[in-house]
Amino acid sequence: MKAIKKDKSGNVLIQHKDIDVWVDVWYDSDDEYVTEWNKYIFHTNCENDMKIKEFQESIENFEKASEVAIDYYINN
Repeated sequence: MKAIKKDKSGNVLIQHKDIDVWVDVWYDSDDEYVTEWNKYIFHTNCENDMKIKEFQESIENFEKASEVAIDYYINN
């Protein structure tokens, strides 16, 4: 899993194998970084959406993607 780029809002594009997903990253008022998946609407007739949905349902994937995204957010 690796970070590809950051957009103007600070969201980070994460690539894992054949899946690209955006992770929203921001620094909150409690002095900590917060992350969440950017995609939350999935079309059941879209194979790619269903792959992303399955990927995002894994807590391990979220934790790793968040770690990678925060590191990229801070350093870029």
